[in-house]
Amino acid sequence: MAKSAFTAEDLYRMRFVGSPTLSPDGSQFLFTVTEVLEKENGYATSLWRYDGREIAPFTNRGAQAKVRDSSPVWSPDGRSVAFISNRSGSAQVWLIAADGGEAQQLTDLPLGVSGVVWSPDGGKLYLAAKEKTDQPQFREGATARRITRLRYKFNGVGYYDPYWVQLWEVDVASRAVRKLTEGNYHCSPPTVSPDGRYLAFISNRSEDERVTASDVWLLELATGALTNLTGSRGQAYSPVWTPDGRAIIYIGHEKGTYPGGYPQLREIDVETGERRDITGNFPHYIGNSIGADVRFDSGDGGPQIGDDGRSVYVLGVEGGNCYVYRIDRYTGSFERVFGDGQAVVTSFSIAGDRMAANLATPSTPGDLWTGRIGGEFRQVTRFNEALFADRYIGWPEAIHFRHPDGTQLEGWLIKPAGYEDGVRYPLIMEIHGGPHTTYGNAFFHEFQILAGHGFGVLYTNPRGSLGYGEPFARAVVGDWAGVDANDLQFMAEQAAKLPWVDARRIGVTGGSQGGYFTNWLIGHTDMFAAAVTQRSMSNLYSKYGVSDIGWSGDRAGMGGADLWDKEDFIMERSPIRYAPNVKTPLLILHSDEDYRCPLEQAEQWYVALKRLGKTVEMIIFHGENHELSRSGRPANRVVRLEAILGWFQKYLG
Repeated sequence: MAKSAFTAEDLYRMRFVGSPTLSPDGSQFLFTVTEVLEKENGYATSLWRYDGREIAPFTNRGAQAKVRDSSPVWSPDGRSVAFISNRSGSAQVWLIAADGGEAQQLTDLPLGVSGVVWSPDGGKLYLAAKEKTDQPQFREGATARRITRLRYKFNGVGYYDPYWVQLWEVDVASRAVRKLTEGNYHCSPPTVSPDGRYLAFISNRSEDERVTASDVWLLELATGALTNLTGSRGQAYSPVWTPDGRAIIYIGHEKGTYPGGYPQLREIDVETGERRDITGNFPHYIGNSIGADVRFDSGDGGPQIGDDGRSVYVLGVEGGNCYVYRIDRYTGSFERVFGDGQAVVTSFSIAGDRMAANLATPSTPGDLWTGRIGGEFRQVTRFNEALFADRYIGWPEAIHFRHPDGTQLEGWLIKPAGYEDGVRYPLIMEIHGGPHTTYGNAFFHEFQILAGHGFGVLYTNPRGSLGYGEPFARAVVGDWAGVDANDLQFMAEQAAKLPWVDARRIGVTGGSQGGYFTNWLIGHTDMFAAAVTQRSMSNLYSKYGVSDIGWSGDRAGMGGADLWDKEDFIMERSPIRYAPNVKTPLLILHSDEDYRCPLEQAEQWYVALKRLGKTVEMIIFHGENHELSRSGRPANRVVRLEAILGWFQKYLG
């Protein structure tokens, strides 16, 4: 019997797992389950437990709807669990006994909290939270905002408030709260040393806002003394302590501003301050750069350190796949310990010789697996099995292209539902953002909707993508819409020659940098019969001043080209310059609170094309930001998916 096509409204029927967190003895683990609420137009997240035999809910939101329970952390003795929940109206720390029962609210900080860790003795918790301080006010009734900082807004946050994220200590028994840091600097959630004497955290404490480096800082709890361990030489994140407390392992580099650079696994000797690269010959990108449009996993992607003190576990991206690897911090040798085939591991947890991990494939947005490291793993969750069993899922087939300059390029093809040899089908090329991200073997709701409704889908990793080595990723620095756009057009032209592809009915779409490329391509070729550009860029010159990362990230990506010395080059690489060339019918999708690619980029593009008499329409999503496709209001996500499908059905047939 033929299976049904995925629809946009299937989003309401999906459930998503994340944040697997093993108990200290490794016998059980907690995880999150996120549901999409149609009536409330939002999301709910609860904690679940797997006890080695069965899975069951661990927290209950009761009559409340949009409760988000997240970030579970076991106490050192395994008897209690701290987690973050908004059930009281803002994100606060709650405690619950490991054997269940009613959760109790522990904190009531006025602006909520983020990140929580236990002290080694279980008597205290450490967390990050904004400090609410008195601020000068305009007269009553005024709606003005005074801006004095270079960085004054951020996508998903909005305009920055005047409050800074500090570190705090909470006594579990008395619930007394003590602030640990001061100053106009943000602090990341901390990690505590095995002896309980120090906290390590990430912060940019430079007085110069143009400095984008982040550092590992050490806070001595007894004295409050702060030490910068990395010296503002580049980027640093995800610090963890070695079991003996003598060193901190973190991910980062000392290359300054370095777009597309591969991070290293690095170690700091806490006593001497000596730093070293312990990556060895590990060839893959450390972390997970592979995107998806249905994922709610904020769990740990590493590094995590084994009890032996020498095994460091990280995620590594290899082409379109992401697996868990173990790196020996002394020899640099490495081995893959979890993941195989077309798969993307998004988070994991280790305890002793046990591991729990979240693994996604092209046919599932993620399920939890568990087993012994070096042994067999078994699947624990199957929340979407019934729904997905009734839907057409096109399995992506890898396709490789040899560019005329000799570069090997990788992509994937999904054939349409009902595919038959000898029949020609429309094809839609999907382009990822970044540019330093990756397409791969994760489930994409958007792709499967298109395939189920009769379209072939091509998605690729042009130069600039991660997972193929640092030179491949950095090849586009200073050359946006150069070699990368050439790669994309070349791959589209090669795919058009496939016997089952109708070269007269090829569409193109992408978001963010992918929207930029969509705009660029339709201004330089007439091969596309329809296009949908999403959260895109059209004018790099104006974007430098209106995007939250325009003057920093975009400028760095353009090789340091600045407004006053490279105006012609910046405009040469701006799609709006080529608006008169556009013949492709275009749908523009954009959000009015997108501060990464602000709405003015879409408005400029729309007005230019409209007044030139081009076929163009625009849908603006109010109250949404750059993350609409991944975490926007469910109703808007459904409208977006239906608009993409409808546009291609209208113009590609």
